[in-house]
Amino acid sequence: MNCVEAELTVLVDDNAGYVKGILGQHGFSVLVKVKDKTEKCYNILFDVGQDSKVLLHNANLLSINLNNVDSIAFSHRHYDHTGGICTLLKELGKRLPVVAHPDIGKPALIIDENKPRVNLNAGLPCSIAELKKISSLILTRSPLTLAPGVWWLGEIPRITSYEKGPRWSYTVSDDGELIRDPMKDDTGMAISIENYGTIVITGCSHSGIVNIITYASKVTGEGVRAIIGGLHLVDADDDVLEKTLNDLHKLGVKEVYAGHCTGIKAESLLIKSYNDKFNKIYTGYKMLFKVE
Repeated sequence: MNCVEAELTVLVDDNAGYVKGILGQHGFSVLVKVKDKTEKCYNILFDVGQDSKVLLHNANLLSINLNNVDSIAFSHRHYDHTGGICTLLKELGKRLPVVAHPDIGKPALIIDENKPRVNLNAGLPCSIAELKKISSLILTRSPLTLAPGVWWLGEIPRITSYEKGPRWSYTVSDDGELIRDPMKDDTGMAISIENYGTIVITGCSHSGIVNIITYASKVTGEGVRAIIGGLHLVDADDDVLEKTLNDLHKLGVKEVYAGHCTGIKAESLLIKSYNDKFNKIYTGYKMLFKVE
């Protein structure tokens, strides 16, 4: 069963919006509220930003009560998407379902030879054991239904040749060796809205936005109409940008709502390509998807 309406509110993004006192912070979090045919509502928090204080502050300014959240889903393990989880759960005092890939607890290291950038603790801020104590942690590689018409997509098959993931991302193998991080935990959320189509929400798209869209179509059984979130094209070269744009159109994407790690150059190309169907998201940005 599909939902009939999806309302999205960006609670954390790199850019602050127009509400007085609202905060921008490097990271991403969006509250997803869907309504089914019986008018029942489901509230899902997709990512939590890097700091629960910022998340809670922004939610309060936007008159959003996070105590109404039914579940939390992670796009991937990087700190700017998971950093606020433990303090948020303790603040809410609720044992919520938290959905993530089994690799969510793996080390996430940032080592960039081209920039003076080293971060040896860029992943989940707490241990899996600690997270299990304060949440109902669900670890899966497979798609999972979170509400009517809403899927957490699970592990994304890598099918494109040009979406290779960040060069600066490293992890540690099971035998303790430093290796390039395949970022298998990077995923998205798909929402199928009756008589409207499917929208896809991403955190950073490290697995490739085209790969995510392709898999979302397979999971939902229909094409993707809109994409929302970070597209991680900030470091992409001209060839990758051109191929990405071409494939977005080939896959039937009609609307783009981009922010966080998308990058100014990519956003400028998306504006030229999508015109008024491109939207720059920011903290406090609201979207409503339904058929009038």
